[in-house]
Amino acid sequence: MELERFVTTLAWEDLRPETREMARRCLFDLLGCALAGTRADGFAALADGIKAMGGDGDASVWGTGVRTALPWSIFLNAYTASFFDMDDGHRLAQGHAGAAVIPAALAAAVNVGASGKALLEAIVTGYEVAVRSALVMRGQGGPRKGSGAWVVPGVAAAVSRLIGLDPGRILDAVGLAEYYALQAPQDRSASFPSPMKEGLSWGAYTGYVAAFLTSHGFRAMRPQLADSSFVDDLSKNWEIEKVYFKRYACCRWAHPALDGIGQILTKEAAGPEEIERIRIRSFEKAILLDRRNPKDTLEAVYSIPFAVGAFLIHGRLTPTEVSGENLRDPRVTGLSRRVVLEADKGFTAAFPARCLQQIKVTFRDGRFCESGVLSAKGDPADPLSRDELLAKFRMLAEPRLGSRWQEIPAMVDRLEEGRAADLSSLLR
Repeated sequence: MELERFVTTLAWEDLRPETREMARRCLFDLLGCALAGTRADGFAALADGIKAMGGDGDASVWGTGVRTALPWSIFLNAYTASFFDMDDGHRLAQGHAGAAVIPAALAAAVNVGASGKALLEAIVTGYEVAVRSALVMRGQGGPRKGSGAWVVPGVAAAVSRLIGLDPGRILDAVGLAEYYALQAPQDRSASFPSPMKEGLSWGAYTGYVAAFLTSHGFRAMRPQLADSSFVDDLSKNWEIEKVYFKRYACCRWAHPALDGIGQILTKEAAGPEEIERIRIRSFEKAILLDRRNPKDTLEAVYSIPFAVGAFLIHGRLTPTEVSGENLRDPRVTGLSRRVVLEADKGFTAAFPARCLQQIKVTFRDGRFCESGVLSAKGDPADPLSRDELLAKFRMLAEPRLGSRWQEIPAMVDRLEEGRAADLSSLLR
């Protein structure tokens, strides 16, 4: 299907029930991540700085009283949504579409007075274009591009649809987004974690600006995506259905090991104090996350040994366990020093289509237990249930909203009957 025709003609009524349900889940899960992310290190100072440099306006930053110019509200909502790395992802794209597409789509939908159905349609459009843009960019070779690069065309497509661009202008917007896309060297950002993350906040901002400029007559090249084979299955194959959801506040590359360690300790009826050594066989890229003693939240989020230690001590890994004084818990850092990461050729060959690990836990009394090959809970082949996603949402949103957290999933369930502004008002 032609790219521009897909963007303009996608209709909520034509989508499979499974696709519609996934769009709803992506939406409320991402909103939970963003509400939790308002406690991000330096968020208040960042918001104040943006306003001071001329970013003042009436658009809201979810879960706060902060108001900024609309593009900067998109930037800040994407920043909070991705901060603790609990946002959804896509295996082949190797990153996260929702943290950029959803903040931009909701802001644009509220700005133009769009219906809730129009918002949901734009979200599906954005995911489909973003994931396929990732495949185009990865096929061109060179350093792996982080999410902040390939989300830009997806954001531009979602916003273009909401603001009513005609097919020719949509191609301009996506072409401009491709050209403006970030370098976003993914492996280097994993090696040197920072609030920059994968550039998702800037990618969301850039995609919105590309659509906005195009709506005011700015012309651009024909997008590469439009002439690629990846548009052939639009409206037939729904990449949003292949999204995974996360249970832990850390990089996805740590999740299989966390699931497996929990299972081993339950089986052996053992506690963390009995562990002598944990060996994790993984794919080669995971070795980038072999750091101890993180100095801040982002280094903790991108540390497999810290994630393992914190999970063993606390029995969970939420934003709390990767923040504040918990970063300096000697019990956690002591366990992290007992974690050994090893690259496995078979697991490396299976990546990125599969994120596989195997763990061996050796106990102080000489016993050991080795897992089978592990994949992470929440992948499409082993999905989180709706109840599990609701429990995650409550954990993330209740500290910010109190009992009002329940209103958001309920609103998302009936969103096609209302207005995008109805949802936005619950996030203030």
